[in-house]
Amino acid sequence: MKYIALVVFLIVTLTSCKSRINSADAAQQRKVLDQIAVKVKQDDFQIVMNTAYPLTTNAVNSVLNGILIPNGDSANRIDLSDRDDYIELGMDAVKAELSYYGERRISSGYGNQDNGIEYNGAPVNYRQNIDYEKGKLRIEYQISNQAESFDVTIEIFSNRNANVNISSSHRANIRYTGNMEQIKELAL
Repeated sequence: MKYIALVVFLIVTLTSCKSRINSADAAQQRKVLDQIAVKVKQDDFQIVMNTAYPLTTNAVNSVLNGILIPNGDSANRIDLSDRDDYIELGMDAVKAELSYYGERRISSGYGNQDNGIEYNGAPVNYRQNIDYEKGKLRIEYQISNQAESFDVTIEIFSNRNANVNISSSHRANIRYTGNMEQIKELAL
């Protein structure tokens, strides 16, 4: 009898822990996600990165921990708040300038001083869909620069926080987190 009571107690406890969003909050979240989806298509928004999470191997761990520990970073988490790393969003054109930490698997040739991830142009296989249940807008595309190609997946949440995953043809994968902001015009 004790076991039955314990099982019933566990089932009730575990099923009652799920947080529910009320219908007013769900409607507001839908509205915000729809607005974000429209703004992404307008080509004047960007994601400003604040943290990088490289895929680390033992070799990368050894090198990055030796360099980054004095700054308070680690090989698994690097603060980018003092840098200008971003991805400009749009259906017709995307642009990125991102710091890269990780393992380069294929060299991009002699004389190439580009150590970060940079691209600018029209994305290929651009897909954008809203998952209202999970409260996020998901954007996927491929793009290439002169040296390599990238598969990019961006998830933007209703609070405008974003996760960015980049797979490269020449480098180990890396993930970034950031915030969606309107691109600021420079004063002349």
